[in-house]
Amino acid sequence: MKSNNLKPYSFVLFLLFLFNGTFAQKGEQLYKVVDYQSVLGIYSKLSKKVNESSGVILYEDCLWTFNDSGGEPEIYKMDKKSGKVLKTVRIKNGENHDWEDITQDDEYIYLGDFGNNRGNRKNLTIYKILKRDIGKGKKVEVEARKISFSYGDQESFTLKRQKNNFDCEAVTNFGDSLIIFSKDWADRKTRMYKLPKSEGTYSLEPVSSFDVNGLITGADYNKETGNIVLAGYKDYIPFVFLFKGFDGNSFDCEKVFRVNFPKMKDAQTEGVVWMDEKNIIITCEETKRFKQSAFRFDLVNTVEKEMK
Repeated sequence: MKSNNLKPYSFVLFLLFLFNGTFAQKGEQLYKVVDYQSVLGIYSKLSKKVNESSGVILYEDCLWTFNDSGGEPEIYKMDKKSGKVLKTVRIKNGENHDWEDITQDDEYIYLGDFGNNRGNRKNLTIYKILKRDIGKGKKVEVEARKISFSYGDQESFTLKRQKNNFDCEAVTNFGDSLIIFSKDWADRKTRMYKLPKSEGTYSLEPVSSFDVNGLITGADYNKETGNIVLAGYKDYIPFVFLFKGFDGNSFDCEKVFRVNFPKMKDAQTEGVVWMDEKNIIITCEETKRFKQSAFRFDLVNTVEKEMK
């Protein structure tokens, strides 16, 4: 058969075979799928104080994390190797309804209280903490500014526990904006919303969506490389997505990769942060198979090796 007679549908099937991937946005973009057949190396054993670590940043050469719903309204600065808690920062005007992710810029730390398993929350909040207010004590209290928001595309607030598309567990800093990514229990996609960093109340409309075929639980953008990583899981098997050349406006990127970790089944991965231009740290909650831990993974070299 001559190549110019190849039907479009057959050509798509050929590409799917070639890239070992699946279609993403509107069937226009394919992504490479890599199954990483090893248990990740432990970067740090986290303190028992954070047995439900739900997000992570690197700041002052330390890990900063917190517990999710039901935990104290506190974030913890920990030694990045031993996991020992070095500082406790309590938000005195905050509540931990369902804290799910954390991000930062040069001046502020942003903490997302936007977990919404039931789909009926109307008090979605991001706490904005001025870094210089944190001080040097081992136990400090800070006053946070509040960025409140709602989803403009949410019409129903009927309780639908783990069956709605308006849960959220991922936020990252991007220039003068924050970008959040939905955790869609119903259709296993994610939607991207952008909001200002300034204190206020906002109604957000989605700017892009992507069929991740799973549940997104963490995000981090690397401004040095223009790459963003999303962490999540499907059927309790963790995965990460790497979007190269992310512009903050859509998921249409230069290259997209998904890395599955089948040997890490039952590790409830929640937080993710770039260590440098190639390596990431992934945190997980305590489960029956895994202790609360931070894992290190050479993401960029792994996917580039697969492309050779």
